[in-house]
Amino acid sequence: MRRILALVMIAMVGMVFSFYINYQVQSGDTIYSISKGFGIPIPVLLDWNPDVSISNLKIGQKLKIPFVPGIMYKPVKTIALSTLSKLFFVDPEEILAVNPSIGSTISAGKEVFVPVGKVNTSFTQLADFIWPVYGSISSEFDWRIHPIYNKNMFHTGIDIKADTGTPVFASRSGKVKYAGWKSGYGNLIIIDHGNGIETYYAHLSKINVYVGLYVEKGDFIARVGSTGTSTGPHLHFEVRKNDQTNDPVAYLPRTNTYVMRRVLSE
Repeated sequence: MRRILALVMIAMVGMVFSFYINYQVQSGDTIYSISKGFGIPIPVLLDWNPDVSISNLKIGQKLKIPFVPGIMYKPVKTIALSTLSKLFFVDPEEILAVNPSIGSTISAGKEVFVPVGKVNTSFTQLADFIWPVYGSISSEFDWRIHPIYNKNMFHTGIDIKADTGTPVFASRSGKVKYAGWKSGYGNLIIIDHGNGIETYYAHLSKINVYVGLYVEKGDFIARVGSTGTSTGPHLHFEVRKNDQTNDPVAYLPRTNTYVMRRVLSE
């Protein structure tokens, strides 16, 4: 309830101004101190300020700081509010509280402010891993005829079909080991979860973390894209144990949503 009330207050401000303030970087500021001072997660700050990194912060630089943890989302096609809420794993009421005039459908290209934070709890807090993105599995972990090379190759993860810009969340808590371009994978994030376990998030349109950053399970970390060797927007997701690829489905929670996600492959 408190969260909803806070979002209502932001909505009132947003009707007159915008969903963010402009902040001028001061001497001694770091991305970490700004994040802590405003209560906005670093990945959210980086999403709002794509030209900013931990190494190029300059005194006097202007940053956009959202009033609460949240990002702007622009659907590529008209979608229902209920679908938008599933993409972010939040209740529709939380989106409506900040965007009271959007109604039950959101037109293609219309920007919407959507709150993010510790999400994905809809699957269960008891789950060790959580789904990194909401979508349908379009390619399984197995041998397949590669869609580009047209030859039989082993697929080292699962492909989850989702529109460009769809938020990607950390499947498990850990430290970012890699964040950048990698041949074939395109824009890639690798998270080290300890005990030899790593997760890969590939073909991203935007990376909002950096090497060394610790992320919690359910943290917003990136956006879906089609970079690298890809035929269309999707998330390639891998789980590796001691650098050996494993079927990610074996690690992910199996709920009613799981059944919906497998509809393309069964």
